[in-house]
Amino acid sequence: MRPALSVRLELLLAALLFTASVLGLAGASTASAAPVADGRTPTHYLALGDSLAAGYQSTPDGGHVVGRGYAQDIAKVLGGRAAAAGQPFAFTGLGCPGESTATMIDGGCPYPHPYSGPQLAEAESYLRAHHGDRVLVTLDIGANDIGHCTAGGSIDVPCTLAGVDTVRHGLDTVLTRLRAAAGPHTRIIGMNLYDPYLAAWPTGDQGRATALLSLPLADLLNAVIGTVDTAHGVPTADVAGAFRTNSLFPTVPSGAGRVPLNVARVLQWTNMARGDIHANDAGYQAIADTFLARL
Repeated sequence: MRPALSVRLELLLAALLFTASVLGLAGASTASAAPVADGRTPTHYLALGDSLAAGYQSTPDGGHVVGRGYAQDIAKVLGGRAAAAGQPFAFTGLGCPGESTATMIDGGCPYPHPYSGPQLAEAESYLRAHHGDRVLVTLDIGANDIGHCTAGGSIDVPCTLAGVDTVRHGLDTVLTRLRAAAGPHTRIIGMNLYDPYLAAWPTGDQGRATALLSLPLADLLNAVIGTVDTAHGVPTADVAGAFRTNSLFPTVPSGAGRVPLNVARVLQWTNMARGDIHANDAGYQAIADTFLARL
């Protein structure tokens, strides 16, 4: 007889996947990119979002750094292209660690930041000031709307589902306002999310159950992000795909023994080995490459 935990897990996974299917959300995060208004290299790059956009990551000595993430990697590439074409280029990062859709709209990001009001209002001001310029905007937001649902290493499913609904409405507001402020040569690209909780897999039976439970929840969140992006004509950088989030096969060797490919990617490309959900240098580069592929 299978353990009761296994039976309950299978039933929950099936229910969540069925919900995504009924809502027409499954696979939405890989929607085709919107047409590019101006194919030339952007002269301005605006990075918006949370700690990933800010380039936050922990360091082995227990500290952390900010400003060493995918936005800086993208800016380096675009700056090089602009220089080769004899064009100006400027990078502005507004990402704030701890930002949720709610704080992005209303203010209150818990990490120190250089602007006084909400990040969204600051972004609108920026876009209006650069209305005629060729601007690239990248956006990642939503992880902190559900982050509080995983306290203690377990996943609170009702809390997570409520958080996903918050992302649905909040992201819609953010993109509506960004679109209204953007000029004719502004291109906005969104991003879905990798699943850091896969890193629990090597810790035993309960860890494996947590990792498996996290997958349909991550898929649902990413489907919502993709659906909202598509409704606003915004392409979604498929970071979940780059991290092979749903690849439970094949198994590959890692420092924790043989693990599924998706688990290995999270262990290799994030700092979850020391309890930090943020990407490391390799993971941030993978995210940057995923955005750049959309260009």
